[in-house]
Amino acid sequence: MNIPDTLRRLSTITAALLLSSCATSTPRATIIAPLTAQVCQGDEFHANVTSADGRMSRAACETLGAQIDRDVQAISLPPTGAPRRYHAEVNITRYTGGNFFARTLLPGSGQIRTEGTVTLYQMPRRVPVGEFSINKHFMIGGLYGATVSRYTISDAFSKAVAKTLCNVR
Repeated sequence: MNIPDTLRRLSTITAALLLSSCATSTPRATIIAPLTAQVCQGDEFHANVTSADGRMSRAACETLGAQIDRDVQAISLPPTGAPRRYHAEVNITRYTGGNFFARTLLPGSGQIRTEGTVTLYQMPRRVPVGEFSINKHFMIGGLYGATVSRYTISDAFSKAVAKTLCNVR
């Protein structure tokens, strides 16, 4: 086996790993209380994000809430009846923004983590219609770790919340 052939195989394996990365995959929700409703197109929806441990800034919470709102509207299914109003309370229970240099140099260090519990309410009476938790983390190092940021993980977390609320997989 010559060196160019070995490099070609190594780069193919690296590209396959990057394309099937865990950073952008959406995690599955752990159901705490089964969802008895789903958000559909035309429904009024708003997500409010709070940080239980105080590590996620208010601006980051607002950004994540707006991202969840956009993702829900983008993937919601056609309506099943009259439009309804929903409110989601997203409580971030564990958040770590990660450290770029630690993640790049030492795989397993500097990990990015977003864990939270989501409760969906039907408004205006604020009746709970379901609750679930989602955990998303990333800790791979090296060059691949250098390409991933906390925004990548927040985006995957947001998409997982939206898919669960809209009952889309």
